[in-house]
Amino acid sequence: MRRLLVPAAFLFVCGCQPAVKVPTSQELVGNPQLLAEWQSKCNTGEYSQLAAAKKANLCSTTQDASMTVTQMEAGKKDSDFFGNMSKRK
Repeated sequence: MRRLLVPAAFLFVCGCQPAVKVPTSQELVGNPQLLAEWQSKCNTGEYSQLAAAKKANLCSTTQDASMTVTQMEAGKKDSDFFGNMSKRK
């Protein structure tokens, strides 16, 4: 009976943990505060020590959103630069 009780208790405890809802890239791009939160979780927080496959599942959208935001900021800077140059002429 004890042999069954320990594995049953283990399965019960593991089964009660909620699944992590990973935000989409669009949600992260639209909400900079959420993006910063997930970046910290993936880089130095609770997901930073996971195995590569599991970390990729949880953090891939964060990386995609980070690259998108960086590209959007670079495009805005280029646009501002060329806009200012054309206004000077």
